Amino acid sequence: MTKGRIKIFLVLFVLFFSLAGFVFAEEGSNQEEILIYFFTDPLCRDCKNAEEFIIEQKNDYPQLELIVYPITDTKKLNEIAAKYEIEDYQVGMAPTIFINGTLLQIGSFTSNSEKEIMGAIQGELVDVDCCIQKIPFTNIEIDMANWSLPVITIALGSIDGFNICSIGALILVLSIVFVFDSKKKIFFYGGLFIFTAVLIYGLLVFIWGRLFEVLVGQLEILRIIIGLTALGGGIYFFKEFYRFFKYGPTCKASGSKIARKATFKLKQAFEEPDQKPYLLISSIIFFAIIITLVELPCSIGIPLAFAGILVEAGVSSTSYILYILLYLSFYMLIELIIFTGAVLTKKIWIADSKMITWVTFAGAIILFYLAFYYLIGA
Repeated sequence: MTKGRIKIFLVLFVLFFSLAGFVFAEEGSNQEEILIYFFTDPLCRDCKNAEEFIIEQKNDYPQLELIVYPITDTKKLNEIAAKYEIEDYQVGMAPTIFINGTLLQIGSFTSNSEKEIMGAIQGELVDVDCCIQKIPFTNIEIDMANWSLPVITIALGSIDGFNICSIGALILVLSIVFVFDSKKKIFFYGGLFIFTAVLIYGLLVFIWGRLFEVLVGQLEILRIIIGLTALGGGIYFFKEFYRFFKYGPTCKASGSKIARKATFKLKQAFEEPDQKPYLLISSIIFFAIIITLVELPCSIGIPLAFAGILVEAGVSSTSYILYILLYLSFYMLIELIIFTGAVLTKKIWIADSKMITWVTFAGAIILFYLAFYYLIGA
């Protein structure tokens, strides 16, 4: 082969590979950009895991662009949801991820979450299973969406129910209505007191939640309010725990002037011979309303924090009411046990003082945890 032919061959060789490189570069540059909006929470371990997993995919998908926002930026979240015409989503759930128009709201980062993210990156139709979480130290996965909020509801309602003031008021009512020999009358008047007190309590939780809804667009402010409420409640519960541990459970609110006056009026009504039933009914209702409001500071941190949590979770109006009813069911559970025993035996069973003391401590711990989560995370 002559030198001239060699030179021509080398030139053609260089031109061929230069052209091939240009073509491949053009193909790479023509790959569609994969835009990911990632809403995270500083305290969310699953958010960090999901973000790290997405960053790792940049090796295989260089066209991937990750944009991170705090979960408290609800304005941007709503803006992006509107951009992709997405209406069914939960505000405040982290991580919330938009991958080229596909919405993923991951309650817990698992192997299923990795598949969902990869499917969205590859442009596949994703069947979202948002809230799968592993039980610690096992490979068992459970659906958090179906039970996490109910568990919080049951826990807070149960702890709130071990309220020495509320239990004390019920015992007082039962001791008064024991003037009747009829179990039906004891059941009616005692039940009326519980029903009225729970109704008023439930209405207050409902109203607080409606007020919190005004702040849904300002999620950061809502989180701070929930956190401060939980912190105040935790401090109060811990102080009560210390007092109960040292001196035994007693209700300070029952000694207030208003409470003593309401108690006197109730006793007076039932001591009157041949008192009209409607007067007895009105006396019970009036007493229940006054006592519920007077004793509210004893545990206000729990129902306030609960109302805020429901609003932040973005549950529907129907679910909101159902969660309040679930909360109230466990709130009055201990009173129903005391009440049922009193009706059947005409004896008043009193919850063990140590139990009330340590339940108060548990309430303080839960409220401190909620305060830490919402204040640090805000």
